Formats: sequence, C-alpha cells, structure tokens
Amino acid sequence: MTRSATLFDQGAEDEALRLATGMRVILHDSQASTSLLRHLGLTKTRMLSSWRGHGDWKDYLAQEINLSSSQPVRMRALLGSQFVELTFVNWWNNQSVFVHEGRQYSRRLICLSSANKDGGAHVDKNLEDYYKKLVSGEYMVGITGNLESPGPPFPQGVTIYPKNAHLALIRQFAHELLCSVEHFKWLSSP
Repeated sequence: MTRSATLFDQGAEDEALRLATGMRVILHDSQASTSLLRHLGLTKTRMLSSWRGHGDWKDYLAQEINLSSSQPVRMRALLGSQFVELTFVNWWNNQSVFVHEGRQYSRRLICLSSANKDGGAHVDKNLEDYYKKLVSGEYMVGITGNLESPGPPFPQGVTIYPKNAHLALIRQFAHELLCSVEHFKWLSSP
C-alpha cells in the first residue's frame, strides 16, 4: 500500500486501482472471501477519517487548476493529519464520500467498483451509473477555455472537467488506512 501510494504521489495515478484492490483484500468480507482485517481479529478497530462536514468528495479532495497543462483541472487528495475517529464499519460502509442523484456512496462501494470493474482486479464494460459520473468529473468545477495565442494546450470552447477524482479519492482512503494502522498500532503487541 505504501509503495503504491508513493508512486501515485509521484504521478502514477493508475496506482489507485492497485490501492483499491489492496483495500479490498485488507478490508472487504464477502461470501467468497475473508478480509485480512477479519483474519487478524481487527474488525472492531477504529479508523481515521478526513471528514470535514460536507458529506461528499469536498471532505477529501481539492481542485488544482493549471492553464499550461493539457488537463487544466485535476483533483488532488488532501492527505493531511486532521482526522476524526470512526468505527471500522462506519468508516468502510456508512460514511458518505460521494453523492449522486441523492444517493450516498461509501469508501467500500468506490473501492469495490474500482477493483471489481474498472481494472483493479477485473474489467467490466458495464460500470455503475454513479461510478461513471464520478469518473466524468461533471459534478465539479470545469474550465471552458477562451484563450488566444500562444495557444493553450487544451481545447478551447469546451468545458473540461477533472477525470481523476475517483483515483484521488482512493488515494485519500489509502492515506486514512495507512494512518489508522500507524495511529492505532494494529499489529503491536498489547
């Protein structure tokens, strides 16, 4: 997880898919698989959340604008060290991190969509509607260029939205997980 997080921070944003897959292995229980957390007896543990009161992506991401880039608007994980504590179940299953058409989506749903359908461990041509919206970035601030020579490196007269919010969210979730492991000393002897 740490290596993929570092590579993501160095510009390899596709490492978020590996992070999502890792979180699936560590945190997700299903009829077909048991999480590493359950194997270690840590399902009652506490987690650190970057929640800041918005109840959506604004708690976890910041927008960056760079008019000299071919992708002039991008999302960045906030990272940081200000957290609130939650139970694992609330952190993974219940806390809203994205809202689409009035429905709230959790870390678990976003990580599973990335891992199970968007190339983490599997690829599916039929992504969920909420996930398509998340990837499109069209719920965020976009930029419509109207610049002249010397020509900007992005299309003019077309609104461009950040296409990496889902990846940045997963990076933020990994940051919370790694900080939780350290803060709560998951693997320390009592």
